Order: sequence, then C-alpha cells, then structure tokens
Amino acid sequence: MAATPRPGVAQRPQGADRQHGQALVLGLFLVFATLAVLLLMFNTGRVVDEKMRLTNAADATAWSVATLEARALNYDAYTNRAIVANEVAIAQAISLISWMHYFETAVENAPNLNQVAASWLYKPGEYPRLLQLLAGVNGTSYLDVGSGGSLRAIVEGLDIGLGTIATAHDAVANALSLSQRVMHASLDTGIAQAGFANDFVRRIDPDMRASINPISHGFRNLTRTMAKDSAQGDARQRIADVTLRSRDAFTRERVWSIRGLNLPPLQRKVELKRRGGTELIGYDEWRALDTLEHQGQRMKRWRWRWRRTPLAWGGAGFTGDEGADARRGDHGDTYTSNPITTLNRAEPAIVDAGAAHFGGLPETRELRDLSPAAEHRSGVTVHVAKARERLRGSGGIGSVQPQGNLRAFEATAPGGHLAAMARAEVFFERPAARSDNKTERASLYSPYWQARLAAVTPTDRAWAAGRQDGMALP
Repeated sequence: MAATPRPGVAQRPQGADRQHGQALVLGLFLVFATLAVLLLMFNTGRVVDEKMRLTNAADATAWSVATLEARALNYDAYTNRAIVANEVAIAQAISLISWMHYFETAVENAPNLNQVAASWLYKPGEYPRLLQLLAGVNGTSYLDVGSGGSLRAIVEGLDIGLGTIATAHDAVANALSLSQRVMHASLDTGIAQAGFANDFVRRIDPDMRASINPISHGFRNLTRTMAKDSAQGDARQRIADVTLRSRDAFTRERVWSIRGLNLPPLQRKVELKRRGGTELIGYDEWRALDTLEHQGQRMKRWRWRWRRTPLAWGGAGFTGDEGADARRGDHGDTYTSNPITTLNRAEPAIVDAGAAHFGGLPETRELRDLSPAAEHRSGVTVHVAKARERLRGSGGIGSVQPQGNLRAFEATAPGGHLAAMARAEVFFERPAARSDNKTERASLYSPYWQARLAAVTPTDRAWAAGRQDGMALP
C-alpha cells in the first residue's frame, strides 16, 4: 500500500543519496593544499632567515679575520719600530763609551792642548769656544789630580754599565724579532685564521662551520722575512737603513772645528778638528770613534810643512761572534780629517763595549714588494655553511617533521648544506693626512693597516661552487 505524502512536507528528490559527501572531499583537498602552501611558505621563510644569518655571519667572519691580519701587520710595524729604537739605544750607549774615553785622553793630554792653544793664532770669533774647551779639560784635570785619579775609575764603571745596557737592548730586540717569527708561523700557513674563523661562527651558531679559500688567500705572499740567510742573501739592508736614519745628532756625528788665522809666513791652514761618529759596520757591529787633532802649516826651510798633534781619542765597539769587521765607517769623516790620530791612536784603543757578543741586526718582517706601483693589500674569503639537517626548517631540527608526500616541501640545500661566502681585504691607509701633505707609502714600519669588506673574486665563486655540487653562491 503506497504511503500518502503529508500536506506541507517537502519531498527529497530522487538520486540525492548518491550526491551526499562530495563537498567533504573537496574541502579535504583544499585543506591539504592550504597546509602544503603554508608548509612551503614556512620552509621558504626559515631558509631565507637561515640564509640571512649565514650571510651576516660570513660578512662578520671575513671582516674579523681580515682585522686579525691587519692587527698582525700593525704588530709587525710596532715591533719593527721597537727593534729600531733598541738598536739606536745601543748606538747611543756605544757613543757614550767612546766619548768618555775620548774625554779621558783629552784630560791626560791637557798640557799638549794648552801648548797648541798658546803657540798658534786663531780667529777672534773662535776664542770663546777655545777658552771653554781649555776650561773644561784643565778643570777636570785639576779635579782628577785632586781626587787621586778617580776619572779612570769612573770611566771603567761607565764602560761596564753602558755595556750592560747595550747587551740588554740587544736581547730585547732579538726577543721582539722572535715574537714576529712565532706569530707568522701560524698566520702564514692560514692555521690561525681558520681556527679563529671557526671559533667566531660557532659563537654565532654552534651548528655553523667556516672555511677559508686557500687559493685566494694572499696574506702569506704580502710579506717576507728580512733575514741574514734569506733566499736573496743578507736581506737586513732595510732595517739597517731605517736604523741609521733614526740616529740622533750626537750619535750620527760629533763634529766641530776651531779655525786659525792665515798669516804667511808665520802660519796657515790652522784648525783644531773634532771628528767622531757612530756607525753600523755591516749588519753585525756597532762602532764609535772620536778624535781631536790640531793641524797647521808653518814655514821651515822656505817650505810649508804640516804639523799634526793628536790631542784626544777614543773608540768603542759592540761586535758579534765573528769579531770586528775589517771595513770602516765614516765616523764624522775622522779617517780623512784626522788620519794620524784615527789610525794610530783611536783604532787601537777601541774597547769592547758589550758584556756579551752583539747578536747583530735581528730578523724583521717587511712587505715583499716595496715598489710604489705594487698593490699592497691582501684578501681573505670565508665560506660559512650549515648542514641541511641542522637548518631551522620543517626538515631540519624542528620538532615537527614532514612525513610521506609532505617531504616534497621540506628545505633542501645543494651539497647537503646551506652556505654563504664573503670576502674582506687588508689595506694600508693613514687615518689622517700628514702635516707635510705627503703621501705615506705602505710599509711594515707604519701601523696603519686596516680591514674592509670586498667583492668576492671569480676564483672564490668557482671554489665555492665545487663545495655546493656545482651551484654558485650569490
């Protein structure tokens, strides 16, 4: 019996049961697609964030490594200056020893000085200086006699004291040189920079690792050792030149003259010559000479004849293990001006000033190429990487790990890691202009080395691509 429909009640169309549940499938698909997009966006954002952190870490690390190298070069400059200062101090000590012996012989020869001062006529303007000399020498002679010859004991005591000072300065100079060698032993190989770079990035993120491109790292080739037995022979000429230019006026030369009148046929070419100076003989001996000699011509048998009187002399040397060098220095032109006193009195009287042998000019560091056209800079490229499984994405160290088909949206990185690269360079630039407006050239005697970021080179990109399965870093 057929059912009779109630009045006012809607009837379900035929076939509606077959359409029930189709909207649910579409909704699930939209939810899955939305989750996939969100996961992809999440991973992309996390990768971009990691990439930014790696890029910033690479920039900071490259600049820090370059700063380390710049400070090493500035340390070389400061130690080179300190070595020069110690060598100049040695020269000053040797000069004082020589001068004391010179003054001692002047006091001993006071009668001869008085005799030449009284028997020759000098220019009127020279007498004040001559009288000062006579007063100083004769006054000291009087005091020495009154004290029972104490001048000799004073000179001997100063010999010991100044010799000890010279030996101490030599030890300090060699210690500074050794510190340079120790520092460059690790820096020139890049070991120190690599260790520093890794320590630096791990402070930023313990999962980061840093490496330095050895191909484009030019620090080792920027400088070289100026040593006695270098490949180019004895390369200590550079520090010798700087040291000799750094001597004070007293150390460089001790020269003056008191000139007499030309009064033919009584006298002519009269001069009381004070000559002396301290020189570096070769690279392994400091030597000082001081002389005072009176010269003049007088007529004898109708011919002008020279009369030369040695009045004072002294000498001191600080030599190495090989002993005194046979070569001669200028010493204020004493060999030419006062030949008799220099050769016959001063040279044989040279005293050994050092309590120990002089080590010679020590080994120093200097730029490999000092020519103005050379490019005095060094670059370092740092590669900072982080393993894929340590990235902060859904496929990395996050607590939620994708499964199944969702792994298609996880973060991936070529070479198994995400990386960034940066380059920095060390360069020479004075922070402020010189007062004389001259341009200061780069050297390891001026501590003006700085660091800055620079563009990576094609060599760096090729090197990094090899570490990223051939993918070049931006």
